[in-house]
Amino acid sequence: MKTIVPTTDYAAYSGTWDKIARDGLRQLNVDTWAAGRRYLSLTRVCLSADEARQLRDVTVLFTRLIDTAVEGILGDADWWSALAWPWPAIELARQEPPHPAGQSSLYGRFDCLLDASGNWQVIEYNADTPSGGREATGLERAIARLQPGLRPLSATLSSQLVATLRRRMLRYHRPVRLVGVVSSHSWLEDIAQATWLAGLLRRAGLNVLVGDVTDLATRRGRITLRGQVIDALYRFYPIERLYRHAIFASLCEAAIEGQLLVLNGLRGFLAQSKACLAWLWSNRRGLDQASCLGIERHLPATVLARDPAAADLLATGMVKHVNGREGDSVVFGSTLSPEDWETRLIEGGYVVQRAVSSPAVEDVEVDDVDGRVRSAGPRYACVGAFAVGGRFGGCYTRLDGPITSARATYAATLREPVSGELRR
Repeated sequence: MKTIVPTTDYAAYSGTWDKIARDGLRQLNVDTWAAGRRYLSLTRVCLSADEARQLRDVTVLFTRLIDTAVEGILGDADWWSALAWPWPAIELARQEPPHPAGQSSLYGRFDCLLDASGNWQVIEYNADTPSGGREATGLERAIARLQPGLRPLSATLSSQLVATLRRRMLRYHRPVRLVGVVSSHSWLEDIAQATWLAGLLRRAGLNVLVGDVTDLATRRGRITLRGQVIDALYRFYPIERLYRHAIFASLCEAAIEGQLLVLNGLRGFLAQSKACLAWLWSNRRGLDQASCLGIERHLPATVLARDPAAADLLATGMVKHVNGREGDSVVFGSTLSPEDWETRLIEGGYVVQRAVSSPAVEDVEVDDVDGRVRSAGPRYACVGAFAVGGRFGGCYTRLDGPITSARATYAATLREPVSGELRR
């Protein structure tokens, strides 16, 4: 893996950046600014053909493994406290109908780091409200044209996502006449994702209604959005916030009673819990040999904070809350004082994960006040691999420091061609 750094000529960089940003905004409502800075970077992340192939394989493998972990946790009461969930939510997840073939999630994103040995390491999974689809479908192809010879990895993401959701709706026991897509209108990122997905589904001929989470209501046992009865629902609004709304219980009841197809429900939220990664690591030797080897090769050792093995990982590991908390809880174990560590043990809901040593890459920083573009580094590439219906769907990569934060930039992920493609 390497990065291809663009020109540092401010006028040339800014002109190209503006063109790509306008295309993304016009086509798929992609906002390329964040908090007054350029969120889109013209730096390209380039994977070798072998790295791209391994990433595809890891995505497929861990999609299946996560489903196994979800069933394992729901069936083992000893693991329930590790979720840091309210107890009623666990029972609701147990009663929620799974997707066909036991899939816990139809659409998610595995965040991966490439280690020094060239193996992808899965550090977390985002399956409740995965971000990055807009960027991958709205910007990657245009950026790929800047680098002739390299291939985009997300070219089929939108068609895969639409096909997967449509296939799920067709298998529902009742006709899906109207799909609701909700978010919070006070969060630009969330509403932009909602309108992006709604646009994809509408172009495929589906009837879709976008609304705010507060627009959801009940009418004679059915769920309505902006006053219209919906048959299926996709959320770009996190479960941990939705749980505080009165409509939450009605949504769960409608899903359990077969009155509403929830496309990303409680099982998807459980799938992204880092407790699933800890379950896989702790139970790996009880799985088939291929699964065990895959876990040991591609999952950094991950254990619950209250596990006796956590103490040995702490000095060289990362401490994370199982439910993510939007990344705010991630710290290096070596930076925690004994008092801070004890506080987390008392609170519960944390894991310790072996830190991954990933090769540093370069990015650029743009100073629009002084009109300068300069190299920035070291940066680390957190490569998000989309899993759509159990298959690899593309990438959403962010460049940042050792911990990916809100200051990260988005960089398109491309791959080198294989020998057969070079002759075309």
